[in-house]
Amino acid sequence: MRYVRLLQELKKEDLALAGGKGANLGELVLAGMKVPQGFVLTVEGYRRCVKNISLPQIKVTDLHTLQEATSKIRVEIENTGLPNEVAEEVLETYRGMGSPEVAVRSSATAEDLPGASFAGQQETYLNIQGESEVLKAIKKCWASLWTPRAVQYRSLKGFGESEVALAVIIQEMAPHEVSGVVFTVNPLSNDPCELLINATYGVGEALVQGEIVPDQWLARRPDGAVLQFTPAPRREQSSLPFMRTQYPARGCLTSQQVRELVRLCLGIEEHFNGVPQDIEWSYGLGEFHLLQSRPVTTLKVN
Repeated sequence: MRYVRLLQELKKEDLALAGGKGANLGELVLAGMKVPQGFVLTVEGYRRCVKNISLPQIKVTDLHTLQEATSKIRVEIENTGLPNEVAEEVLETYRGMGSPEVAVRSSATAEDLPGASFAGQQETYLNIQGESEVLKAIKKCWASLWTPRAVQYRSLKGFGESEVALAVIIQEMAPHEVSGVVFTVNPLSNDPCELLINATYGVGEALVQGEIVPDQWLARRPDGAVLQFTPAPRREQSSLPFMRTQYPARGCLTSQQVRELVRLCLGIEEHFNGVPQDIEWSYGLGEFHLLQSRPVTTLKVN
């Protein structure tokens, strides 16, 4: 059995094999977008490795029992050894990429769906390098499927535990002078004529997790003209090496870059049949790189 698929081998129909993130990344590659090279350890790898681990029925309303049960599962998964055939296929593919610094991202089968994004439910590990570290990060991603928060959310959305499995994306770190998120419909106002852009210097994971306040633009569809700009709070000092102590008045993107980003993201929305998208990106070495695209699930229903 093959446990690994290159991103260019995947498309949206492969959600059950590669999870939401993996399938959508394959679609971005198919659409000719600039996506960092990488591959997916499919859900078959997860199932092969956890088949001997006990995954009990969990009562999500009993917080103490939930925390105890999920903690036990996570420890068991992180301590499991990968079967040789799984580890060898992962490492051979990683070596074929040149063994670069990578992002190791969770990609669950029950995520990035129109009615349930599961965004932030599972873990991402950045700047991972070396074969043992890649394998360790994969197991941590699998384990993150079993946090109390993730289990409760699945229960709320009506997903049984037997229905959910986790693929893992291993993807070369993209250049990241600036990183951010674009919503191709303004989720704050439901206005389909506006895009909302959030951006920050450096890696965007803290932004995605809601840990920092970004620069923010409202841009007009379809030309990308800036309608409103709200700068991030200025920082006197920062312990983060990628954060600048002084922001330019225009923020971390120029108006021209905003227009280019809008054109790019509207092209992605078109590829996904006009469904509004929540798109993660980075900018470096003079161009934008696409890291993720998922349906927007926070739009208000009239």
